[in-house]
Amino acid sequence: MKAISLRTRLTALSVLLLALCCMGLTLALNFSAYDMAGEIEAAVVQPALPGSSGTIPSVPEEVGPIFSTTLSVPSQQARTAFSKTSLLYMLLIIVAGGGLTYVLVGRALEPLKCLSERMKTCTAGDLSRPLPVPRRRDEIAELTDAFNQMTGKLDQTFAMQRRFAQSAAHELRTPLTVLRTKLEVFQKRTGRSREEYDRLLETVAAQTGRLSELVKELLELANLDREMEQESIALLGLLEQVCSELAPLAEEHQIELTVEGEEQTVTGNRTLLARVFFNLMENAVKYNRPGGFVHMALSPGGVVTVSDTGPGVPEELRELIFEPFYRVDKSRSRQMGGAGLGLSTVKAIVERHGGSVEVDEAPEGGCRFTVRLS
Repeated sequence: MKAISLRTRLTALSVLLLALCCMGLTLALNFSAYDMAGEIEAAVVQPALPGSSGTIPSVPEEVGPIFSTTLSVPSQQARTAFSKTSLLYMLLIIVAGGGLTYVLVGRALEPLKCLSERMKTCTAGDLSRPLPVPRRRDEIAELTDAFNQMTGKLDQTFAMQRRFAQSAAHELRTPLTVLRTKLEVFQKRTGRSREEYDRLLETVAAQTGRLSELVKELLELANLDREMEQESIALLGLLEQVCSELAPLAEEHQIELTVEGEEQTVTGNRTLLARVFFNLMENAVKYNRPGGFVHMALSPGGVVTVSDTGPGVPEELRELIFEPFYRVDKSRSRQMGGAGLGLSTVKAIVERHGGSVEVDEAPEGGCRFTVRLS
C-alpha cells in the first residue's frame, strides 16, 4: 500500500483530537441541558388559579406541594431537538476543522515539500546551489539550513576529490611517461653501448623509486585511521629532537633553527607527532630564503607555532595546501622532491589527535603554521 503522507497523518490526528473534544463538549452540554430540563419539570406547583367567585381556594395543609413526575411532551421534543442540533453542529465543526487543518498543514509543509523535491533532483554538479531558507525560524527552516550546510560540505569534498584524482594521475603519469619514453628510444637504437644501458637502468631505478615512495606515502596516509599507541609526550623535548635532526639540512640551506617555550605534556603517539613537526620544519627550511630562519615556539595548552621567512602562501590558497598533491609552486616543489603529501599528512595526524592546524602570515612575511593539540 502507498505510504500515507505526513500532511494526511497530521490532518487525521488533528481531526481525531477535534472530534474527541467536540464529542466531550456535546455530551457535557446534553447532560447539562437534560438536568436543567428535569429541574424545570420538577418545580413546585402551587394551586394559584382563582375560583369562580374570584377568590383563591384554600388547600388543605395535609395535601402539600404538587410536583410533576413525568416529562411533558413538549419537554421531550425539546430534548430530542437539542440533541439532534448539537450532533449536527458537532459534525459540521469536525468537517470544517478537518478541512481547514488540511489546508493549513499543507501550507506549513510546503517548504518541506520543496526541500524533498530539491533533494530528489540534487546531483553532484549543483550542490553549490543552496535552497532558499524560509523566513520563519521554525524546524523546517532549521532543516533547510542544515541541508544547505550539508550540500556545501559535500560540494567541497567532491571538489577536493576531483583535485586529488587529477593531481594523483599527474604525479603517477610523469614517471611512467619518462620510463616509456626512455624504453621506446632505447629499443629504436642499434648497437647499444654499456653506458646507454647504465643510463637506462639509472632512469628506471629513479622513476620506480619515485613511484614506490609515492605509493608508500599514500598507504601511510590511508592507514592513519588505525589504532595508535598513546603515551605522555614532552613537547619541548620532541621539538628539540626534530630540530637536531634537521640541523644538517638547515646548515646546507643557510637557515637558522630556533626553539623556545616552556615544557608542555600531551598525550598521543610520539612517532606520528614527530612526523608532524618534522614535515613542517622541513618545508620551512626547503622553501626558505638563504640566510633566513625557522622559529618554533611552544605555548601553554599544547600550542606549537612554526614561523619562517619564506615567500609565504597567498590567502586564497591557505586551505588548499593541506590537500593531497597540492603544490603552490609546482615547478619548485618538484625540484625540492616529495610528492606533495607532507601537509595533508600533517593535518590528518593532528586531527587524529583531536587537534587542529592552520596557516597564516608570519610577522616576518613568511608562513606561520599553528598546531593546537587537545
